[in-house]
Amino acid sequence: MLYSRSTYLERKSYGSRVVESNDSKTDPRMLSPRLPRTSQLDNCCVIINIRPEGATNSSTETVFTNNMNGQINRPSWKPKEHDGIEVLRDPPGKVWLPDIVLINNNDGVFDVALHVHVQAYSNGRVTWTPPALYCSSCGVKVTYFPFDWQNCTMQFRSYTYDSTEIDLQYALDSKGNEIREVQLDESYSEGGEWHIRHRPSRKVVNDDRYEDMVFYLIIERKPLYYVLNIIIPCILITIIAIFNFYLPPDAGEKMGLSINVLLTLTVFLLLLADKIPETSLGVPIIVNYIMFTMILVTFSVILSVVVLNLHHRSPNTHQMPMWVRKIFIHMLPPYLGMLRPKVETPLSLETMPRREKKKVAISKVADEYFIRKPDSSILFPKPNRFQPEGMCTDLRKFIDGPSTYLSLPDELKSVIDAITYIAEALQAEKDYEALKEDWQYVAMVVDRMFLWIFVVFTTVGTLAIFADASFNHTPTDPFKSP
Repeated sequence: MLYSRSTYLERKSYGSRVVESNDSKTDPRMLSPRLPRTSQLDNCCVIINIRPEGATNSSTETVFTNNMNGQINRPSWKPKEHDGIEVLRDPPGKVWLPDIVLINNNDGVFDVALHVHVQAYSNGRVTWTPPALYCSSCGVKVTYFPFDWQNCTMQFRSYTYDSTEIDLQYALDSKGNEIREVQLDESYSEGGEWHIRHRPSRKVVNDDRYEDMVFYLIIERKPLYYVLNIIIPCILITIIAIFNFYLPPDAGEKMGLSINVLLTLTVFLLLLADKIPETSLGVPIIVNYIMFTMILVTFSVILSVVVLNLHHRSPNTHQMPMWVRKIFIHMLPPYLGMLRPKVETPLSLETMPRREKKKVAISKVADEYFIRKPDSSILFPKPNRFQPEGMCTDLRKFIDGPSTYLSLPDELKSVIDAITYIAEALQAEKDYEALKEDWQYVAMVVDRMFLWIFVVFTTVGTLAIFADASFNHTPTDPFKSP
């Protein structure tokens, strides 16, 4: 930092007394910046506040003071000869200032926020610490959002002076050691969304001989807000969708619950639109989980329709295939813990050949109006001394004959017809109810099967999605970060 005309202000409260320096002592670099003389600048960045512009933008707003100390050839003085004055404060317009700007700014503002006075010391050292509000561009990687970390850099460079004219160096602490990381001001308070993990700096010399002082801010997002307000509600919505399969179809609210859960998730997604990064460069983990939840809820609605369709089937509209009876009535229920109280008919008896069924039906029709003759040797034993043969003569006339069947009277035939009709009607009603209960039982088995399938898919999917985020650790060496 070079002086063209230095104005010395008297220290503290002794008033202002102007002492003009000798113009002959003015550094020639001020008049001719092309001279090969090199000015050394010690650079140190002190952060006062940092505010990344939300999760949806790729910029970081940082409030800091950029401490620039220059050791240059400028007029010096002996404090004893000037009433003990050791430091002077001059307006920045009267002092040569290096054009150190933030190259990767995001709003086009290169100047500092306030042009504070320049401090000139008696040993020729000049210090300028202006506060600045910079909005720097920051490439946000949203793949692991909200369990992500970002590398936001601030690249400072002289806009017109190369390394042969300005030499950027690290500032020194009170012990003379180089300060190689961004300093935090005492008034700095950490926000509720980001945590600074690393804040190193690095000096870079480009091919065009321009020197860059790059300050790195490795910030890690605090996911508590998103876990409580997005992830946990999604998990609860998924659990409600799963228990929809436990609701009996006869309750009449199965479809209502499914639709309500789907609408709830849709409204929930609309409320989260401004909380999720708007980018096509990657799909955040939280978006993957929300879409996974949406797919599960959608399938729960579709499968609820399938279950209700099975539940309301009847023998008049559908015939149950044998493979359905075999799988969903005889095979799956023991594994799902859904055995019925009544003992199931063995599958071998349910699959009786049609010819045997036809023979049984013909035999029943043939026996409706005829009675098979009993064996006369059983009804009429041989005559003996206790029961002479003459006592059973009349009955033998009724039983004996050439035919093996006895024809019934017409009155008895009508009674048998009525009884047969009633028996067949009762049997048909019983068979109808049994087949209808079989369809309802199949619907219950399918419902329970979907319940366990959804439990497995939800658990495995949730663990797989969020287990991937556990491998996204903030690097210990920030210069090796991807």
